[in-house]
Amino acid sequence: MIMIFAQPLFLLALTALAIPVIIHLFNFRRYKKVYFTNVKFIAEIKQETKKRSQLKHLLILLARLLAIASLVIVFAQPYIPSPLQQKKAAGAQAVSIYIDNSFSMEALNTGGRLLDEARIKAIEIANAYKPSDLFQLLTNDFEGKHQRFVSRDEFRNLAEEVKISPAVRSLGEVMKRQEDLLSGIRNANRIAYIISDFQRTTAGMQNLNADTTVSWFFLPLETAKQNNLYIDSAWFDNPVLQPSQPARLRVRIRNSSDEMLEKIPLQLTVNSVQKTVASFAIEPSSATTVVLPFTNNEAGIQSGILSITDYPVTWDDNFFFSYRISAAVPVLSINGDKPSPFLDALFGSDSTFIFRNASERQLDFSSFGLYPLIILNEVRELSTGLRQEITRYVMNGGNILVFPPEKADLRGYTDLLSALGAPVFTGGDTTRIKVSELNTESPIFRDVFERDAAGKITLPDNADLPVVMKHYSISKASRSSTEELMKLQNGQPFLTVTKAGKGQLYLSAVPLSQKSSNFARNTVFVPTLFRIALLSKPLLPLYYSLAADNGIAVETDSLRNKEVYKIRKEGAGFEIIPETRSAGNATFLFPHDQIREAGLYSIMEGSHMIQGIAFNYDRRESDLRCYTGSEINSLLKRTGVKYFSVLKNKQASLTKQIREVSQGTPLWKYFVIAVLFFLLAEILLIRFLKD
Repeated sequence: MIMIFAQPLFLLALTALAIPVIIHLFNFRRYKKVYFTNVKFIAEIKQETKKRSQLKHLLILLARLLAIASLVIVFAQPYIPSPLQQKKAAGAQAVSIYIDNSFSMEALNTGGRLLDEARIKAIEIANAYKPSDLFQLLTNDFEGKHQRFVSRDEFRNLAEEVKISPAVRSLGEVMKRQEDLLSGIRNANRIAYIISDFQRTTAGMQNLNADTTVSWFFLPLETAKQNNLYIDSAWFDNPVLQPSQPARLRVRIRNSSDEMLEKIPLQLTVNSVQKTVASFAIEPSSATTVVLPFTNNEAGIQSGILSITDYPVTWDDNFFFSYRISAAVPVLSINGDKPSPFLDALFGSDSTFIFRNASERQLDFSSFGLYPLIILNEVRELSTGLRQEITRYVMNGGNILVFPPEKADLRGYTDLLSALGAPVFTGGDTTRIKVSELNTESPIFRDVFERDAAGKITLPDNADLPVVMKHYSISKASRSSTEELMKLQNGQPFLTVTKAGKGQLYLSAVPLSQKSSNFARNTVFVPTLFRIALLSKPLLPLYYSLAADNGIAVETDSLRNKEVYKIRKEGAGFEIIPETRSAGNATFLFPHDQIREAGLYSIMEGSHMIQGIAFNYDRRESDLRCYTGSEINSLLKRTGVKYFSVLKNKQASLTKQIREVSQGTPLWKYFVIAVLFFLLAEILLIRFLKD
C-alpha cells in the first residue's frame, strides 16, 4: 500500500529538521581548561562519561527530529487510497442504493427484521455523503417512482416507505438496472450500494459482469437463524381426475433447518372443505414427500389449499392449487365407409365422454378445436384439405388417433405422418403374430396394471394380449419424440405415439376390423383407448409462481362469444385485465406483476367464470441460507466486478467504512500520536538518562 499526502506542500517544512542538527553539531559553549597535578587516576572515568554523554545527546536529537517530522506529516494529511478511491473523479456523487425487500428479509436478527435494518443502513449510507449529492432508491419492485435521482432528504422518505414484496430479483438484474439509471448521470462519480441478505438460491453471483465506471459496495445482512419449513410443490399421481374417483396428491415439503422435525400436521382443504390431515417427520436439511388420498365428489373447478404451521417464517405455510374435473370429454370419430361398432360401444355408452361420428365427406373443420381427441377410423383417402386441417389441429394442441383401413392410400398417409414427424406405413404384412410387449412406464399404461412390492409392473408370460392376422409395417422410430406403446413379437411397432407441436399423434398398425386382429375385443383395448381419450384433455398447471411472468393457459371454446378476459379474486375486491395473446387455438394471459398476493383467483370471460387459477410465492425465497461476507468477497473476485468493496455490518461504523473506502484511510491521527510519543521520549531522556 502506498501512502499519499492530501497537502504535499507542507512537506517543505521538513527542512526545519536541519535546525536541531546544526545546534547539535555546533556547540557554542566555550570550555576552559583546568590543569590538575595528577589526572592519571581519573582518565578512565573521564572517557566513560564522555561516551555516555554523546549517546544521550544523539538519542535526544533523534527524538526531536522524529517529533518535528511527524508534526510536519500531520499537516500534510497522509492517507492510504483504496482501489475505489483511486478511480474517483472530481465532481458530485450519484449514489444508487438497492434495498432487498423480498420475503426473506422478514427474517430476524439481533436488531429485529432484516428489512428494518436495511432501511436504517440505507439512510446511514446517504448521511455519509453531502446534501448536494444525488440519490436513487431501488427495490425488487422496480417501481416508477424509484427510477429518478432525488435529494438526500427525499431519499430518506422513500427509504422509510419500503415494504416487503413478493418480487424476486437476481443480483445481475439489480446491477443492470442500477447501471442503466446511473448511466444517465454525467460528470459525477457513479456509486452503487446493494443491501441484501444475499440468499444462495436467488443471488446468482456466479455470472456477474459490472460496469467499470461504477463503484460497487455490497452490504450483507445476517440472520440470527436460517431455519424454515415450507411446502415446495404438489402434483397428482394420476393427471386424469374424474368425479367420485379416488385421487392421490403428492406434496413435497422441505426442511432448511438443522433440526429433526416430527409429527408436523399437513392439512388439505378443497373448495373450503377439509379433505384430509396427515402428519409427517422430516430430517434436517432434507425434503420429504407426503401422499394425501382423497375423493373428488363432483365435477367442475376445484380450489385447493395445503397448510402447515411454521414460525417465524409464515408466508410460505400455505400452498394454493386449482384444477378442473370435467364431466365429459368430447371425442370425434371421422369414419371412412361406416362408423365402428367398437368405438360406439366404448365411448357412446359412457357418460365420461361425449362421442360423435362424422363422415369424411361431411366435415366441419372449424369444429375440430372443440374435440381434445379425433379418431381417424379407416379413412381410405386423405384429401389435401383434411391433411392440412389435421396437421394444424395437432400442432395447436389436438390429439389424433389413426386406425388405417385395410386398403389405404399410403401416399396420403405418408404425407400426413411425415408432416407431423411420425413413423410411416411401409407396406402390408400378412404374418400371424402376437403383441408381446407393453410400455408399462408410459402414461397410457402406468396406472392400468398393479405394481409389485418393488413398485414395478411385470406382465405374466401368458398374458392375454392382442393377436394380429395382418397389419401394416411401421417404420422404426428415429426421433426421440416418438414412443412405442405396444410391440409385436418380431419387434415391430403395433401402437406408437408421437409428439408434434403442442399435440400428439397415436398410430395403430391395424384397423379395428376383426379380419386384421382381435385388438378391439381384447381386454387391453378398453383401458388403452380410455386412457388416450382421458389424457387428451389439456393438462393445465396446478399453480403458477408470482415471480415468473409465464403466460397463463386458458381453456378456449370457439363457440363462446369472445369477451375481454379478467382475473378476479373473490371477496378481495381485486380485478385486473391481463394482456391476452393467441397462438393458434391456444390463448395465454399475462398479468405482468399486477398480481402480488398468493391465493386462489378466477378467470372471467364477461360475467362467466371459465377457469380457476392459483398463485404461490416464489419458493426460492423459502431457503434462507445466505452467503457470508467472506464468501461474497471471494465470489466477486472471480467475476467481472472490478471496483467493489464488501462492507462489514457489525464490526465498524458504516459511515466510517464508507469514508475510508471513498476517501482512503486517513493516517494523520497516528502521526499525532507519534509526535506526542517522541516528545515524551525526549523529556524522559533528558530527565532520567544521566551523562
